[in-house]
Amino acid sequence: MSIVLITGGRRGLGTSIGVEYARRGMGVVLTFNTRRDAAEAVIERIASKGGAAVALPLDVADSAGFPAFRAALVATLSAHWGRDGFDVLVNNAGVGLYNSIETVTKAQFESLYMVRLRGPFFLTQLLLPLLAEGGQIVNMASATARVGEAADVGTMVASLLGPENAWISGQTIEVSGGCAI
Repeated sequence: MSIVLITGGRRGLGTSIGVEYARRGMGVVLTFNTRRDAAEAVIERIASKGGAAVALPLDVADSAGFPAFRAALVATLSAHWGRDGFDVLVNNAGVGLYNSIETVTKAQFESLYMVRLRGPFFLTQLLLPLLAEGGQIVNMASATARVGEAADVGTMVASLLGPENAWISGQTIEVSGGCAI
């Protein structure tokens, strides 16, 4: 069984991606920073449809916690799937910032930077040895040009990384509803 790790999987796009991967028969590890109850609800939703999923706490903005997360991930992969690695990493965790550029504070910018850029970079770096050969990484970004539904992206991500699209590699694919920045 292939396994996907999704940061920020307790709601929105992360949930949609996790549900879609589970529907396709993959094991799902999703992370959450807050609201364990919401993450557990996603796990129950996946399990109710016959899927296998677990939730692990992770603060993507706190790279000092990454080694402990990696250890917990390794233990979880072994206990639930008898594996020592995973196949797909989806860096999805994010923070919402709906201010105009003139009103963004240093603290808001720092949070955005830590969660959307620095955290995913160093988390990926630490987890690369666990990524199966031929594994795939998706780095999500967000803009508010078009507000769509989470399912719009969940199906697209799972489809792009499916065997039917194995020839797509090393590409940046914009999903912006036609409203590029």
